[in-house]
Amino acid sequence: MRVGDADREAARIRLVEAYAAGRLDAPELESRAAEVWDAVRSAALAEVVDDLGEDPVPPGAAGYRLVRDLLVFLICGAVAIVVWHLTGRGFFWPIWVIVYLGLPLLRFLNPRSGSHT
Repeated sequence: MRVGDADREAARIRLVEAYAAGRLDAPELESRAAEVWDAVRSAALAEVVDDLGEDPVPPGAAGYRLVRDLLVFLICGAVAIVVWHLTGRGFFWPIWVIVYLGLPLLRFLNPRSGSHT
């Protein structure tokens, strides 16, 4: 089966979480991330992440991710707006910060994604 960008992004997140847990070092993370983005079939994608073990999703993990992403969105967005205001305004460049940081929040709106259960 062919994989899409959402599958690749999920695998990339799994790699980053394994790196944060100390199961991968930086060079291996980089090489595996390159393999993830080059993967065309699900078998190739699975080869990159299957040896990392199960992706544990503790109860309340989706709620934690929502709160974390929401706090990052609000705090960084507010800082960008304050900086924009203090530097003489002009073009409202904080919109790019707000849009970029708001994208991860969209996954909680999709009822078919398993990340909100």
